[in-house]
Amino acid sequence: MKFLKKNPKKSFYLQVILICATCISLLFINCSSCTKIDSEGIDKLPPSFSGSNIELVDLNGGDAYPGESVGVNISVVNSGGIEAKNVKVDLVYDPDLFISNGEEARWNIDVLDAGEKITFNTGLSLTDNITEDTLVPCRLEISSDEVNSFIGPDYSIMVYGVRPFEGNYIPIIGLHAIEDHIGAAIELYIDYFDKLCEVLKEYDYETITFTDLLNYIDHGKALPERPVIITSDDGFQDVYTNGFPILKKYGYKMTVFLVTGAIGETEADRKTNAYFEKETNASRPIRPILIWPEIIEMDEYGCEFLSHTVNHIRLGLCPEEEFLYELTESKKDIESHLGNEVLFIALPKGNYSPDRWPLILEAGYRGAVRHTGGVEDMRTIDLYSIYRVEFNSRVPLDQYVNILKLDRSIIIEYKVDGYVREVGEEFTVEYTIKNTNKENVKIDSLELELPDNIELMEVGPDEYIKQFPGISDGIYMWVSDSYIIEGEDKINLIVKLKGTGPGKSLIKFSATFHGGYIDCDDIEMEIKG
Repeated sequence: MKFLKKNPKKSFYLQVILICATCISLLFINCSSCTKIDSEGIDKLPPSFSGSNIELVDLNGGDAYPGESVGVNISVVNSGGIEAKNVKVDLVYDPDLFISNGEEARWNIDVLDAGEKITFNTGLSLTDNITEDTLVPCRLEISSDEVNSFIGPDYSIMVYGVRPFEGNYIPIIGLHAIEDHIGAAIELYIDYFDKLCEVLKEYDYETITFTDLLNYIDHGKALPERPVIITSDDGFQDVYTNGFPILKKYGYKMTVFLVTGAIGETEADRKTNAYFEKETNASRPIRPILIWPEIIEMDEYGCEFLSHTVNHIRLGLCPEEEFLYELTESKKDIESHLGNEVLFIALPKGNYSPDRWPLILEAGYRGAVRHTGGVEDMRTIDLYSIYRVEFNSRVPLDQYVNILKLDRSIIIEYKVDGYVREVGEEFTVEYTIKNTNKENVKIDSLELELPDNIELMEVGPDEYIKQFPGISDGIYMWVSDSYIIEGEDKINLIVKLKGTGPGKSLIKFSATFHGGYIDCDDIEMEIKG
């Protein structure tokens, strides 16, 4: 009898072949559940929406703030191998952070072919209750007959949580050089600039740019509750070497108006202000001017660079052709180096003639900035003659708060029973002085300045201030140590006035507080004869 003998090696190979065959069979079974066979017998992947995305756009430009509108650009992509039927697209967002503008947030697509992309555009508004810097997200949820649910990633926009600007005044500060040794009164000590930023920070002011200001005017872009613009003319290097570190110390930015003809590309061709002071201000010290690498570094940080012409000439005396050259070439130079649109110019040497304003518009600008004028009032702002407060070494440190009207704890409002009166007719004006602080404050004096055709007849006997005032140089004055306004309270004064002659004129009223004046809005009265 012959026994059959098994070959162990051959048996092992057979087992391996069986295992591999089983795995391959399972793989085909699984794949068949993930693919579909088209009419030509080719396997196709099912629909997929993984390539879909959202783009959030701040419609007001720049940073996003509570209450602003946000554009939402949606792309729905079928990255699978077959068409998707009955596609439903939902834009999902937190209603505590976003609210609908009344536009669509849900879309239906009957058929979306493989590889096809469809776009939708809609809009949302940021809610007003965002009080801290917040990443505000939204996402897409997509389904179809073939795909139960696709939930996309979050797409977010940074929203800066600040109380919006609701005041009237925006201080715009005008500087030149910032130096440790002052060579001319127009320059500012480094320590003074540090103190200026310290005072602004103490009163909770946040720096903005002219671009921010224009977006506020044009589009309603939200501004911080207490905005301020810090500017410097000419483009001295010390703005970079001395001023820039201080700006970063306080988290501030500034706007620099450049004389572009004096700006070099490298250290080797750095110029000085002698370039544009050949004929005037010969007594001014010679200082180096910025070069483009320094400007680019400050620009990337958030500072703004605008035009101060090419050659710092007297624009009011030059021909129109030269005027346009100075404005257009400086604009082009800055835009080509930084890629930012230049829409404002600081006109050198006080050239603010209204008959030249059409040329400013023709050169592609939206406005012009003066070096003086005072604190800008947004109710009366003229974009072709924007006011600044000139700051230099002669401004006392203890006057910074008053000169810039930084302290807004005292607010004065008025009520008047009509703005038109007849000669001999009496009328009343009520002034209310409010304290927005929680602590008590003391008002040193109140001053009422009347025009020649209006006289004071009586002071309301039942109001907070009852006594008849003294008069000095035609100004009625109430001076006392007892005008105390308790925290978050108010006092009032009612005066009875009479028109004595025809004409339109202004009634002015102010209070002195911390050694400075708090002005009430002027009242324009017309007395008819």
